[in-house]
Amino acid sequence: MAIQVGLGTSIDKDPLKAAREAAKTARLNLHSENVDLAVVFSSVEFTHTTFLKTIAAVAGTVNIIGSSSFGIITSQAIFKSGIAIMLFSFPETIHFSCACIKDVGPRPAASIGIELADKLSVEFKNVRRNVGVLFSDGLMQDSSGLLDGLRERFGMSFPLAGASSSDNLTFKKTFQYFNTEVLNYAVCGLLLGGRLNFGLGVQHGWKPLGKPRYVTKSSANIVYEIDGAPAAKVYEEYFASDIEKLRKDLRRILAFYPMGIYLPGEQEYLLRSLLFITDSGALVFQGNIPQESEVRLMIGTKESCLAAAGQAADEVKRGLAGRPCNFVFVFESISRYILLGRQINKELGIIKEKLGKDIPIIGIYTYGEQAPLKSIDYHGMVHFHNQTIAILGIGG
Repeated sequence: MAIQVGLGTSIDKDPLKAAREAAKTARLNLHSENVDLAVVFSSVEFTHTTFLKTIAAVAGTVNIIGSSSFGIITSQAIFKSGIAIMLFSFPETIHFSCACIKDVGPRPAASIGIELADKLSVEFKNVRRNVGVLFSDGLMQDSSGLLDGLRERFGMSFPLAGASSSDNLTFKKTFQYFNTEVLNYAVCGLLLGGRLNFGLGVQHGWKPLGKPRYVTKSSANIVYEIDGAPAAKVYEEYFASDIEKLRKDLRRILAFYPMGIYLPGEQEYLLRSLLFITDSGALVFQGNIPQESEVRLMIGTKESCLAAAGQAADEVKRGLAGRPCNFVFVFESISRYILLGRQINKELGIIKEKLGKDIPIIGIYTYGEQAPLKSIDYHGMVHFHNQTIAILGIGG
């Protein structure tokens, strides 16, 4: 027996009506009496305190995991406002576990990763672990440290695909869903194993501009100096503009011109989105940039962005190696949504053309993605990304 999947969506303005409608549709599409897991994604206005209880009332006693998002990706359409639910019924040959760490707050991120990995592993004493899925608060300060903790327990090259929860670009509050609780400052995980197949594709499509530069002073996600000068000078020189003009054009810079970090031994640059420019010329990014890193300004286009989505889907197919795929997760940076604009549905069409027009797809736009930098054969270490698309296809 294969994995059974049921997808339901709703754009009803009432959160509880939307939850009920989406859950009923997913239940109808599941074609199984047994429900093991519900993955729930919604825009932030749907995060009513009881909407998960409404889903549980329809789906039955079921594990629930999910996240808020700027937008919802499904095989049917992309919704700026709405809710999507994917219900799963697993055969006995496939094992899974869900876990959550609440109120992560100021705790060391690596310790949170270790605790989450330990909780997820309880049900996997004598079962092969295949792949993990992660949802974390999008405003978490040290997403890279979280991955350090997970790698300590699961191994340096254990495949993970994750999403940092997002809101509607206010950067005020993001939400994580676990069972019947709507949470903030939480990290939730799903571990899958047993007799399943998967393919994981990760791409971004941005290309380097100009010469390599070196970070001479930084702390976490704040870069103070590049090549011994105020970091903002890199953007000032490229755009022939001062800091105030750059701030006014920040949304375009965020989408088209991230910073790329060169990592020895990797085939792609690791991207960082620019969030803010200080009066002193420091650059505040969406993820950490270590001191002494080699960096380059990057540029992306609509065409390169669409091509990257197709390449990521091709990587999924190569990972599956002709074996069946029952469903697909898509975790994609909000920056890509901004860049593509009206062509965002064209990207969805490319993914469906590659992986199957009838395959159930569910996903979100994120404040950061967790995935290997180079996923083929899964030898790459998992990193925290910006401006990337990560596609995970699973069958069993």
